[in-house]
Amino acid sequence: MSERRTRARILLTDNFELVILALLVVAGIGGFVTYTTHVDPGTTTEERQVSSWESTGEFFHRATVQNDTEVYAQGTVLHNQSVYFQQLTPELDGVFAYEYTASDGGNLSVETDITLRLQSVQADTEGNDTVYWETQDRLAADTEAGIGPDERVSVPFRVNVTDAGRRLAAIDEQFGGTPGVKQALLVAEVTVSGTRNGSPVDRTRTYQLPLNSQGSVYRVDDPGTVVASDSRTDQVSVPAEYGPLRLAGGPFLFLVGLAGLSAVGYYHRNAPPLTETERTWYDYRQTRAEFDEWITTGRVPEELSEHPIVTTASLSGLVDVAIDTGERVIEDEDRSAYFVLGESHWYRYEMPPQPERSDEKSSNDDDSGAQTDEDDAETPSDILDASAPTRDR
Repeated sequence: MSERRTRARILLTDNFELVILALLVVAGIGGFVTYTTHVDPGTTTEERQVSSWESTGEFFHRATVQNDTEVYAQGTVLHNQSVYFQQLTPELDGVFAYEYTASDGGNLSVETDITLRLQSVQADTEGNDTVYWETQDRLAADTEAGIGPDERVSVPFRVNVTDAGRRLAAIDEQFGGTPGVKQALLVAEVTVSGTRNGSPVDRTRTYQLPLNSQGSVYRVDDPGTVVASDSRTDQVSVPAEYGPLRLAGGPFLFLVGLAGLSAVGYYHRNAPPLTETERTWYDYRQTRAEFDEWITTGRVPEELSEHPIVTTASLSGLVDVAIDTGERVIEDEDRSAYFVLGESHWYRYEMPPQPERSDEKSSNDDDSGAQTDEDDAETPSDILDASAPTRDR
């Protein structure tokens, strides 16, 4: 039997209860994970969006060239420019457009007021505005009811930006000149009321289009599409989902635990008990391998053994003697013993008996059976002697 197999048998015999407990724990964990994954996975709480909406407000603008030039002919329309010309295109035409989307529908009334706001404003470092003066002129107004999702409300407007710039400067002069920034703004104030996604709505939003005069031109600082949105979420319970590691790991652990219990149980019932000879031989072989560097194979003649011989109880004890005396341990395979040859004493350790291998036992059993048959069977000479007449002597 190999030392590896003997070692496994010793470990299993000495730790049988611990091995059974460990396999039961593995099978239990695998069974629990399998049940909670495949049979009763339970639920988990998720936050899901149940409704959402989004609204957009946007300015579209253009200006028509009023005088012929070498570059632009009279009547040329310039669309959505960032810069227009005070003399060529003093009037700015435009449209403010509003629309919305809603996941569960809606019905809104949309009221739009577009004004030209002239003001002098100064902002401090904390973002608080100081308004020195302000005036507003309504340019357009519109109210539309029954507006559904994806329906657009468009309100046209027209403003003479050149005149607005002159008026802005004139009003500020009336105040003796203020330290604030003079601004001309197109302001669209949109009030929506009604229902959206089944909920009541009453909300006002403001959209601005700054107009900045700079000498012979004026700049339109278009903010583009301004978007507002919101959503409503609810906590919902959904079946728990697990990854592939847990899906396969639970059954795998359960099967490993059951297979291990079956194998250990079968071994415990059918394997022959571990003999003391096997244990002793295994311990000896382990010690032999551990102290191999102190051992030299050789032959100690019996006829030279005139020194008193001290027998040690273990090979490790003999190695201790060799270390103390500074001698080597001699392994004499012919005499099945180890020696330390000291000046006044010799020290010896006898190898333990080696356990018989299972194939050797079977062979010996077969040989002994054959020998018994041969001893019991009559030979041809015996038969002849028995049948021959007996002579008187």
